[in-house]
Amino acid sequence: MRFIFLSINLLLCATVPVAVAFAQEEPEMPEHEAVVQGGAGRLHGKTAAERGAALVRYVATCTPKPNEETYPKAAAPAYAARLMLNVDTKYALEKLDAAAAASIAKARRGTLDPFDKVALVNTYFLAKDKIPKATALKIRDYAALYAHKVWKGYGAWNYRLMNDGAGFLAAEEWPDMVDADGLQPEQIRNITKKRLLGYFDEIARKNYSEYGCPIYSAVNLSATRMLAEFARDPDVRRRAALTLDAMMVDIACSWNQGYNVGSAARAKYWHSTDTSPESMASTAAAAWVWFGAPRSIAASGTGWIHSFWMATPGSYKLPELVVKIAQERSQPSVYRGFVAGMAKQDVHRTTYHSLNYSLCSQWDHPSSHTDGLYKEARRNMLKWVSDKPSSTFAVCMENPYRPYNLKENRANTLGYGENPFSQYLQCEGTLVGVYAVPETYPYYKLYAPFTTKGAIVKRIEKSGWVFCHNGSMLMAFCSARPCAWGKKKWSDNDLLWCDARKNGWVVETSELAPFAGGGVDAELSRFAEAVLTKTRFTFDPDAVRVTYRSLTGKTLDLTWLPHKARYAGQSRIDGQPVDYKLWPIHSSPWVYQAVNPPVLTLKLGRQTLTYDFAAWSREEGMEK
Repeated sequence: MRFIFLSINLLLCATVPVAVAFAQEEPEMPEHEAVVQGGAGRLHGKTAAERGAALVRYVATCTPKPNEETYPKAAAPAYAARLMLNVDTKYALEKLDAAAAASIAKARRGTLDPFDKVALVNTYFLAKDKIPKATALKIRDYAALYAHKVWKGYGAWNYRLMNDGAGFLAAEEWPDMVDADGLQPEQIRNITKKRLLGYFDEIARKNYSEYGCPIYSAVNLSATRMLAEFARDPDVRRRAALTLDAMMVDIACSWNQGYNVGSAARAKYWHSTDTSPESMASTAAAAWVWFGAPRSIAASGTGWIHSFWMATPGSYKLPELVVKIAQERSQPSVYRGFVAGMAKQDVHRTTYHSLNYSLCSQWDHPSSHTDGLYKEARRNMLKWVSDKPSSTFAVCMENPYRPYNLKENRANTLGYGENPFSQYLQCEGTLVGVYAVPETYPYYKLYAPFTTKGAIVKRIEKSGWVFCHNGSMLMAFCSARPCAWGKKKWSDNDLLWCDARKNGWVVETSELAPFAGGGVDAELSRFAEAVLTKTRFTFDPDAVRVTYRSLTGKTLDLTWLPHKARYAGQSRIDGQPVDYKLWPIHSSPWVYQAVNPPVLTLKLGRQTLTYDFAAWSREEGMEK
């Protein structure tokens, strides 16, 4: 863990100089290990209100671990839910007060955590009519320990939205608050408002560097919603609500029947890639509240320490058209997007939605293999509809723990991050990849996890291909270089390994319908025969180039591009270079947003919804 140390004079009742450490990276604690879950069961609901109420009721049964009771990030939702429902309030108030006091004590020891700040402030506003004055003042005092004049320290989006959002609301609420810089409430409001409006502007106009994150997107959603619900300043409140709409539109473009399938800037641990209705993680669970799914979800997999905040009742309402677009999966479709807020990485995203599965990937081109993008990104992923857990496949490679600090000589854990020398090209339900890892680079092996939890009904191998019948769809994987199965299972997966430093590979997918009939064996056999006879896969190791003619007759042609080299059409589909520069912020059959002007348009049937992020307006309409 890396830290930036800031010397700040904190006001702790008396003025005491304290060295405060902001973590450079969030504590690496898997979501599902943060708390002891409450009663087992499943969550469902026909409307957003019903689904939100179901999640709040569940969180009110959850009890933090003994060593997490005074850690607001992990525990505050359990207390807020109890106070909102008026159950077990004595316990909730005692623990909330202790958590606020413990946070102040932790600050005296030199550490401030914006996760704690936003959790305490959000809890206060959700249940302020039940919280005693003494506890409220502790929350005020903890918020006042932060310096708001100039942003210092770790600058991830979730930190910025949490820290400035909670600081702004605290300054609106408590007229006697004085922060660590000696700023009065009006000064705090003015400074944090300016930064917040800047954050909103970049998110809504450009997308942002925590796009698609299975955990941190929910943190950004909840911090923004808190402002949309509780800010007294009408401009902050309106822009927060419209920004929240924009973030939810982005997730809607990745949503398929309860599965969130889009590339992610940050996907910590394999479990945050391997999400499903059985283990949603916080972003998908937060989206489920608003979008729903055909079947219920496992309560224990909701990542509720972050998703809870999007489940609480309030005045914010997501436009119905956004919900309809998230739910519209009656026909195959392609989503393409551009993260303009990451110009140095040049991130372009693709998700192909079919009726029973979705495949996603991204093309990016950072200038160096030491770019932080590679530490936690998930740049390719396949998910399919299944009543079994772990219906996820992703082609992975070994990579360093921190690519920007290679002197550590430490590998990332399996299923975490991306190799800097791998690149992808996708056309609908087909994905190819290439990589060329230098001899001097210690992390280079490819591995492909095949779940053994039942979501893969049958797996066979023919002519170097691995073919899988996944119940609702079919998939195939082939590596140009020889692979071998690992001797041990990992996280309930069989791992297929390749030791080559230069390689190309392909993932081919299909709905079951074209091969249906006669049972699993017959269906899988027909699919395998079609792939072996109708497709063509070649790899040129000298050029590090893959060419593949897909089952649908498309030709994908991908040549590996060194970090310092200029893109000049190395990605081609049917002979035509992919012109990534022309990609908009969002593009699907129902959603479009150009880089300029900053106008987001949604259309389904005759119904339309238009956002103008220059005027910060939203207009609903009907086409004639």
